[in-house]
Amino acid sequence: MNTIVTLVGRSNVGKSTIFNKLTKTNNAIVADIPGYTRDCQQGKCNFENKFFFIVDTAGLFFNEDDVSNISEANTLEAITESDILMFVVDGEDGLVSLDIEIANSLRKLHKKIFLVINKIDKAQKEMMLSEFSELGFDDVTLISGKDGFGIKDISAKITANITNDVETDTDEDLNLAILGKPNVGKSTLVNSFLGKEKQITQNKPGTTRDCIKIPVDKYGHKFNIVDTPGVRKKSKTKNYIEIIGVIKTLKTIEASDVVIILIDSLDGITDQDLSLIGTVMDLGKPALIALNKSDVTDEYQDHLLKYGLDTKLKFINYIPIHKISALKGIGLKKLLTAAMKIYDNSRLSINTSVLNDIIQKAIFDHQPPAYGGKRVKIRYVHQGGNNPIRLIIHGTYVDKLSKDYLRYLSSYIRKKVELTGITIFFELRNKFQK
Repeated sequence: MNTIVTLVGRSNVGKSTIFNKLTKTNNAIVADIPGYTRDCQQGKCNFENKFFFIVDTAGLFFNEDDVSNISEANTLEAITESDILMFVVDGEDGLVSLDIEIANSLRKLHKKIFLVINKIDKAQKEMMLSEFSELGFDDVTLISGKDGFGIKDISAKITANITNDVETDTDEDLNLAILGKPNVGKSTLVNSFLGKEKQITQNKPGTTRDCIKIPVDKYGHKFNIVDTPGVRKKSKTKNYIEIIGVIKTLKTIEASDVVIILIDSLDGITDQDLSLIGTVMDLGKPALIALNKSDVTDEYQDHLLKYGLDTKLKFINYIPIHKISALKGIGLKKLLTAAMKIYDNSRLSINTSVLNDIIQKAIFDHQPPAYGGKRVKIRYVHQGGNNPIRLIIHGTYVDKLSKDYLRYLSSYIRKKVELTGITIFFELRNKFQK
């Protein structure tokens, strides 16, 4: 399981800058999602082959403004869902009373907390350590998010507290997650599988964190629907923060074996759909797309949907797409059968000799591009794991293989091996690399 680290602190202390440095992106805003503030964002980090998720939050104010209170309530609830907290303070401003308030609130959660003093370039280090010692945190890191100083230090501290161990489940039934934007029909689809009268009463042992696995027997298939407790709306205010929704979505995806990404056919392919698809792909989860409400679209909506599929989703043409109606039960049997097939594909072990034969044929058809005038040579390939499928490539200068060429190899392998709905990850090892 990937550890979830949440950035917290008052406004303008540099949380977004730190987020960018940790995720190695240039833009802290990774998705413009309706219903989320601009500060609601998540990204995946890699430090020395250990992975964790970083979640940014809105600044905490603790004032009397209703909207701010809603933001803070949701942020604090999201914090309770995280594994590690990164409490960011501003070294240029020095210790302020709001920092003390936030520290007192965080301490009550009994979480692993790293105090990060940002913007150290214009202040004395020893003075800051002494000043912020009043907060009472033992683990303190001095950084400059702007310059990148200390980012490796905080990354090392985070990864020292995680294992990225793969959690196993003794239940061999498929764990199926159903994800989608608000009002896409997720609840309707879940009810169609469960039966509207059935109540969720079971929290099965072996589930991940607070994810609930609900056993289902439908169309002759036994499987579990993976879900998390819903986000509680604390006000009628429409512009409230749903950072907790990001965290719960990550947990739901990781606790699943296969993900059904539900898309509203009436809306077409939206940016929120793309953001969710990207997250699923980043995690390497087997997936398929279900176009809900396909039975009520008109000709114009069909045209827009097809255009969106052909343009926005062409980069994941290996993900199967099914038209369904969750309300009327149309296409659900085929959808579930496809999910079961993808689950079987995700557990496939590819014979090493067969795999290398496929790779050599791919190389014969299209040689890897040279790097700096030097020949890139793939010597052999073997499978390093499944769900997700991970292939280890050994050779000379293979770490210089481009993303385009790796996509070519993925596509070529899929033509020879049944890997529909499966994202292939490559690990590149040069000749003398262990």
